[in-house]
Amino acid sequence: LLAAFSLLLPWGIQTQDWFALVNRAFFGFQLGGLTISVSAILMALALFAIGIFFTRTVQAWVGNQFLPTTRMDKGLQNSLTTVFGYVGLVIALLVAISAAGLDLSNLAIVAGALSVGIGFGLQSIVGNFVSGLILLAERPIKAGDWVVTGGGEGTVRRISVRSTEIETFDNATIILPNQTLITDPVVNWTHRNKLGRIIIQIGVGYSSDPHRVREILLECANAHLGILAKPAPMVVFTDFGADALMFELRGWLSDIGDGLMVKSDLRFAILAALREEGVEIPFAQRDIHIRSGLEAFQQARQPARTAVPTQPRARPKAGDKGKE
Repeated sequence: LLAAFSLLLPWGIQTQDWFALVNRAFFGFQLGGLTISVSAILMALALFAIGIFFTRTVQAWVGNQFLPTTRMDKGLQNSLTTVFGYVGLVIALLVAISAAGLDLSNLAIVAGALSVGIGFGLQSIVGNFVSGLILLAERPIKAGDWVVTGGGEGTVRRISVRSTEIETFDNATIILPNQTLITDPVVNWTHRNKLGRIIIQIGVGYSSDPHRVREILLECANAHLGILAKPAPMVVFTDFGADALMFELRGWLSDIGDGLMVKSDLRFAILAALREEGVEIPFAQRDIHIRSGLEAFQQARQPARTAVPTQPRARPKAGDKGKE
């Protein structure tokens, strides 16, 4: 500081002027109708950091310890935890702005400036943010749901500010913008509950007794523990196929997520039962009709006749005639 004072003295800046300048810079100076001070800015940053830390700590406690002890489903717990984080962030920001000495009424000017920016380049970001809030409020999809979208199929793991994470059955992660889930069609297999129906198609030979086939299929379905008794499983005779009589076995599961393994178990059981009863499962049959070239094809298949060469007869010599 002494060196700085000595350098400023030749310029006519006295020590008291220097302290006054530092005091105004640190404790505030007027810029139009706005008071700017380094101390207020540092205080605002400190309060904002403390608010964020407090919000994250309480959010982790609510999401990991408090809500799991309640009877709320996992999707609602995730929504409440995310909304709590948003509310804490907004409160911390407002406290920091107030500590910085900014009039909250001036935020209207800032909002107007942001609206211009949104109109030019932030539409997608704001659209995804608003869509995320809609997903958390209306809950058309939630964490733990099995969904099918244009980007793939899997289980919803997390709904964040900008995007939603979907984990596929191959353990890959699909990150979809929230706006896509609002504007595009989405199939949610577990929207209201996990109840779902499976369908297995079976074809048997035309010589089979369809009534007996129906009994066999129902026996296999009723014997499986995963198939619900109510609604009861049913067998539908769907069509006269080109090679087989077509049936469908339909059954309901309490958790549609088990559908793949249940269908596999039923196919094993159905195949064993049909073979035991002597019911034929036909192969695909095709008849080929040749319209042209049949005669040439048959001639090409016949063995070629072997011709026996004949030796030419030798001409008699002139002397031989006299001998005769």
